[in-house]
Amino acid sequence: MKNYTVNGMGCAACSARVEKAVQELEGVESVSVNLLTNSMNVEGDVEPEVIIKAVEDAGYGAACESSSSP
Repeated sequence: MKNYTVNGMGCAACSARVEKAVQELEGVESVSVNLLTNSMNVEGDVEPEVIIKAVEDAGYGAACESSSSP
């Protein structure tokens, strides 16, 4: 699982848009966006750059925090 910081979200619709944009990527198994902590957890075999680009294309910013798997 990879953790990301997402910025620019202001409401539940924003977090839902980010979640949908990432969920549609090939290789993503699951995605969870937390509006209150401006964070996102993604499971799957997708490069962080691809996930960040999907978030940016949806109109928000993202940065990779860390990875909990080796």
